Amino acid sequence: MAVAGEFTRRAFENGRIDLNEAEGLADLLFAETETQRRAAMAMAQGKFSQLLAKWETELLNLSARVEAVLDFSDEDDVAAEAEESAFLGDIAALGERVTAELERPSAERLRNGVRVVIAGPPNAGKSTLLNALVGREAAIVSSIAGTTRDRIEVPVSIGGTAFLITDTAGLRDTEDVVEATGVTRAQEAIEHADVLIWLGRPGEAPRFDAINIVPKADVDGWAMRPGGHLGVSAVTGQGMDLLVSTLLEVANTMLPREGEYALHARQHAALRNLADGLQEARGERDLIIVAEHLRRARLVIDRLTGRSGTEHMLDALFGTFCIGK
Repeated sequence: MAVAGEFTRRAFENGRIDLNEAEGLADLLFAETETQRRAAMAMAQGKFSQLLAKWETELLNLSARVEAVLDFSDEDDVAAEAEESAFLGDIAALGERVTAELERPSAERLRNGVRVVIAGPPNAGKSTLLNALVGREAAIVSSIAGTTRDRIEVPVSIGGTAFLITDTAGLRDTEDVVEATGVTRAQEAIEHADVLIWLGRPGEAPRFDAINIVPKADVDGWAMRPGGHLGVSAVTGQGMDLLVSTLLEVANTMLPREGEYALHARQHAALRNLADGLQEARGERDLIIVAEHLRRARLVIDRLTGRSGTEHMLDALFGTFCIGK
């Protein structure tokens, strides 16, 4: 009997797909939103793998050129000094493209949801707003200040995008040990939030990029505070559509667009190693060390794809230069 993942594994072992495409298929199986599905399809269809294949070809050619200068600089068809300057420039150009790829969205954020943290002073309406956003009574709502003492995290799909909405304890000085712990956890959540919804005074927001909400717009005497972005009533729904559209707009800047993929932490770390290695090679003048950096760069590509390609460099070397006569 087939075991879990056997056919995908066979496809990988027989070179039909690489490791990145296999990860894309796994993401597709667990996709719950349209955004997740599209990004998983882009990875599974090999868009990232095609880019890696192009980079691998460039690295093989660069390695061949370095080896040619090292070993065959006395040949008339190799202008050593000019060639050295040329391939160092090409290494720099490749490094810039790899660095640009690091700006791709995070697959972990795409899978787990954009982290939206609701914060503010006690009794500001944070829990009511959380319940309105997620469409159910996920948090206890009370007029008693300090009701929420710990983070309450609720995953939700809004407009085809996954969010993780977090309600936090009201920020204030307190001698209550339990509440103080909740305040500390709230501050940690604020620090790591992708999006912060702030319900306190706009000038007191702990982050410059906070969405400053002036809540309880249904209460008599309500007025928009200076610096406030949106007036919202989670009870009547006033301003909620605009808040949701704002969240989606911000989230879209953090997630892959149509036809694009997101990078897993493994892929991001490998690309960072690749970019760093190319940067070091670019600044090196000892060609033996440059060749070693390029070899290590090819190993990074091998780790990313799950395939080996050490013999291809020799093919590129003999196929590009007229060495064997």
